[in-house]
Amino acid sequence: MSTPPDSTPSATPDGPIDGTPHAGREGARPRGLAALVAVVTICVVAAVAFGVWAFGSSDDGGSASGASGADHGDHLGGDAHAGHGGGEVLEGCDAAAINASMMMFDPFVADELLGSGCPWPYFAGVDVDGGAEDPSIAAVFEPRRYAEVYDLLAAERLGMCAVSRLADPEVNGLVFGFRTLLQPGGCVDGVASVELDVREYSTRAWRDTAAGAMLDAPGVDSVVVLGRWLVTTRGDDAAAAAALLTSIGAMDGAVTLDG
Repeated sequence: MSTPPDSTPSATPDGPIDGTPHAGREGARPRGLAALVAVVTICVVAAVAFGVWAFGSSDDGGSASGASGADHGDHLGGDAHAGHGGGEVLEGCDAAAINASMMMFDPFVADELLGSGCPWPYFAGVDVDGGAEDPSIAAVFEPRRYAEVYDLLAAERLGMCAVSRLADPEVNGLVFGFRTLLQPGGCVDGVASVELDVREYSTRAWRDTAAGAMLDAPGVDSVVVLGRWLVTTRGDDAAAAAALLTSIGAMDGAVTLDG
């Protein structure tokens, strides 16, 4: 799937919470507010769980999550709602609820949103028009779970020192991304020697366009395309960074592009 990156392409939500009380229940709490409270509560629990999940797995090399990579075919959206252009919005998928989830946004929350059924991209203002598909990039444009990557890191005995959201500008189809700081063998002293960046794009056209731009950037030799992601690595331990990218490139559905 280059704290803040130095490469590519990303958006802000909009739209009010539906504050209409439930019919026939005088004085009932607005449905939208209930959804917002529920999402904030879930995010707090998710953030704590992710901390235990991520840092615990770096110590013992166990699985980074109970989710299986077999779930990567799950798609967002469907007949239950319309897109961002109007129509019914699933409860918890309105702009204010998505905004609330962003307060503690990490890969764990991203996986939770993946299972929510909210339309992709989550933010109404993100670029979906533009870019150009590259037929030579055979990677299917589909959602993937970040748990797949963290399971791989645990299997490779790479200790996680920190996980943060990338600060790339949300333009040119970039929806969000994460940087994970790693140390082979375990992050004992808190000093990372490998950086793993995963960026997720709104459309195949923007993903493919960004892949070409990354390969032209200085210091980038290879990019792995996997689902909606572009994945790069770098670090003081160049051999470990290259080996990690090779392992991710060997995942089912991944395509490695060399500059």
